[in-house]
Amino acid sequence: MKMFFLSSLLLLGSVVSLAQCPTSPILLTTQEEIDNFATNYPNCYVLTHELKIDGDNSNITNLNGLSVITNTQNFYILKTGITDFSGLEHLISTSHLSIGFNPNIQNLSGLSTLQSVEEFTIWFNPGLTSVDGLPVLQSIDRLNIFQNYTLNDITAFNTIESLQSLSIGGNGMTSLVGFENLHSVEEDVFISNENLQDFNPLSNLSTINGSLYIWNHSQLQDLTAFSSITSVVDLFVVGCTNLTNLAGLENIQTVSGRLRIGYNPGLTDLSVLNNITYVEDLDIYENEQLTSLSGLENLLEIQQTLYILDNPILTDISALNNVTPFEVDQVVIQRNTNLAMCNNDFICGILELPAVEKVFENNAPGCNSIPEIEAACILSVPDEILQGAISIYPNPVSEILFISDSVTISFENASLYSLLGQHLMETSEKEIDMSHLRDGIYFITITTSHGNINKKLIKR
Repeated sequence: MKMFFLSSLLLLGSVVSLAQCPTSPILLTTQEEIDNFATNYPNCYVLTHELKIDGDNSNITNLNGLSVITNTQNFYILKTGITDFSGLEHLISTSHLSIGFNPNIQNLSGLSTLQSVEEFTIWFNPGLTSVDGLPVLQSIDRLNIFQNYTLNDITAFNTIESLQSLSIGGNGMTSLVGFENLHSVEEDVFISNENLQDFNPLSNLSTINGSLYIWNHSQLQDLTAFSSITSVVDLFVVGCTNLTNLAGLENIQTVSGRLRIGYNPGLTDLSVLNNITYVEDLDIYENEQLTSLSGLENLLEIQQTLYILDNPILTDISALNNVTPFEVDQVVIQRNTNLAMCNNDFICGILELPAVEKVFENNAPGCNSIPEIEAACILSVPDEILQGAISIYPNPVSEILFISDSVTISFENASLYSLLGQHLMETSEKEIDMSHLRDGIYFITITTSHGNINKKLIKR
C-alpha cells in the first residue's frame, strides 16, 4: 500500500512537472493560436495568469483548443464569431469571466461544468437571449450584465442565493425571473434601463449592505419587492416614468449616503419614507407631480447637502421641520416655481448659520432669496414657540436673573419695566443683577432673533 501511494505521488509530481502553463498574461487573437494552445502549453489545466481571447482582427469560430483548461484567473472572451462555448466543457472555476461583443452566441451552452465565478461580466452580446447552459453553477460573487439588447431570460441564475454585488442595465429584460432564491447582496444593487414593471422575483432579497440604484425604468410601477430592506448606503429612484409612489421602501430607516428621488414625472407621494431618520445627502428634483415632502417628518438629520430643484408644483416643504440644521453643509432650493413658503424651523435655523452655503432662487415669491425667507422666519414664529425657546430663572428671583435661549432662536437684549410701565434698565447680558430692586412684580421684554416676547417677573 505504501509503495502504491508513493508511486501515485511520483506520478502526480511528474504530471505537474511536465505542465507548461503561461508564466505571464496571454493574448490569443486567431483561431490558429487557439487550436495550438494545448500544443504550446502541454498539460496546462490551471491558468494562474490572465487569458484573453480577442478576435477583433480575425474570425475565431470555436474554442475547442482550450478543452484541457479547468481553472483560470481573469478570462476574457471578446469579439469572436463563436456560436457557443464548446471547448470549455472542462472549465470548473474562474476568478473573472468576461464575455463581450460576441454577436453569434444566443446562450451560454458549453459551460456545462462551470461551478463558480468570482466576477461574471456579460456585456454587448447582441444575439444573446438567455443565459442557459450553466447546469451546475453554484456561486457568483459579482454579477454584471450590460447591453445585451435581446437578453430576457436569466432563469439559469436560480441557484444563486447570495452575491457580493449585482449590476444589470440596458438589456431586453421584462422580468427578473431567475433571482427568486437571492437572499442577500453584500454591496450594491444597480438595475437600470430595463423594461420591467416590477422587481417581484427579488422579493426574497432581505439584505442589501451597499446601495440600491433604481434608474431609468419607463415601465416600472411597483417597488414592493424591496419591502424587507431596512437600511442602505445610497438609495436612488431616478427616471421611473410610470411610478406614482414608493410603496415597498417603507421599512428603510437609514440611508447612510445619498437619498435621491428625481425625474419621476408621475410620483405624487413620499409618505412611505416616514421611517427614515437619517441621510447624508438629500436630493429631490424634477418630480413634476410632487406637491409636498410629506413623509419626511421623521427625518432628523441631513449630514451634508440638501438639493430641492425643479419640482414645478411643489408648495410644501414643512416636512423638514424636525431636521437639525447643525450638520448641514449646503442647502440649494431652486426653480420650484410654486414654492412660496420655506420658513420652516429647519430652514430658519439654517439661515442663522453662516458656515452653511445657501442658495434660494427662482422659486415663488417668499422663497426667492435669503432676505425674503429671513423676514418670513421672523414673522412666522408663533408666540408659544418664542415663549418656549426663551426662559428666565429663577422666578421669583432675589439676586441674579438668568436668561437662556435656544438653538434656532437667539437672545439679543432685554428691557425691564415696573408694574406701572416705567423703563428701568436695558441690557444685552444674559445675567441681570436684580439685587438692588425692591421686591415686587416686574415685566421683562426680551428681544430675540425672531421677535419680542414679554414675561412677568417676581422679585423677592
